[in-house]
Amino acid sequence: MWSADTLTPASTTGPYRVPPMPTVPPLLVASPQLAAPAPQSSPRPRRTQAAPLPRRRRSACAPATTFEAALTDLATEGATGVLHGPDGAVHLAAGLVVHAESPRGASVGHLLTAAGRVTVRAWEESMALTGGHPADHLLAAGLVGRGELELARLAATLDGAHDALAQHGGELRFDSAARPGFRLARPLSVLELRGAVGRRRALLDSCWPSAELDSAPPVATDAVPVRRTAVPRHRRQALLAAADGTRTVPELARLLGRTTFGALLDVRQLAAAGLLSAGRPAVLPDPPPAAAPGPALPDVLLPPGPRSYDSSDPEVGLLLRLRAALEAL
Repeated sequence: MWSADTLTPASTTGPYRVPPMPTVPPLLVASPQLAAPAPQSSPRPRRTQAAPLPRRRRSACAPATTFEAALTDLATEGATGVLHGPDGAVHLAAGLVVHAESPRGASVGHLLTAAGRVTVRAWEESMALTGGHPADHLLAAGLVGRGELELARLAATLDGAHDALAQHGGELRFDSAARPGFRLARPLSVLELRGAVGRRRALLDSCWPSAELDSAPPVATDAVPVRRTAVPRHRRQALLAAADGTRTVPELARLLGRTTFGALLDVRQLAAAGLLSAGRPAVLPDPPPAAAPGPALPDVLLPPGPRSYDSSDPEVGLLLRLRAALEAL
């Protein structure tokens, strides 16, 4: 409030005067902080910005072919059996890949006999004795070791899967009762198999992006190489000597005792160096001799001209009269 000296008279002799009451400055009265709060209307709802939806990224694991999609579905269900296609098949056991095969890919028997580990006669006898499941017989007889047998299994599986997974058309058939003659000791998941095949395809494209030599028979050009290759000299010489323009890459692989992928990789590298090219197209056979002229075509297919009609037929006579009437108009 006020200080003590304002309550005492200014002097002892003069009359007592009451000090004036202090006044509140008008600015303080009109100040919004001191004024009574005015009634406010209901607050307007704020517009909240919706959270952005997560961007959907394309997965690199999405199946690229109908065969891959069907194989992925079967693996998800934990199926056991073999999925057949026109160009290859993949065997599953509880949803895991245990073997793959294709007409163009190398087989276990081809790899073992070409490497000289098993003779052709011993292989045929093992197949006959075991009914097409010679793995245990080969191991028991000491013809091959477990390590080299598993390596041949894996190479044949990847070779067959290279063609099988690329199937994008044709009829697919699943046989739940079939069992492979060879199966991997460590099965692969479908994702692992597709990843391995994808890396192989990327390696082929990095060497030579054209797939022409995958099906056309290569032929040696006898030209000076335009670039260096990673193909060893002995493999290069053997491949150039066998590439006569009549053998395809799978046939060259069987002749040289190699996997189809390995032969195809060397072929693409040599093609990039200018040492191989697509063989000449096959000579077309002479056209067959012209066939003898057949009977004349029906009268309705002949060009307009004089025709003979049976006027005794009442329907034909009616049509003739109608045509004559129309022509007279």
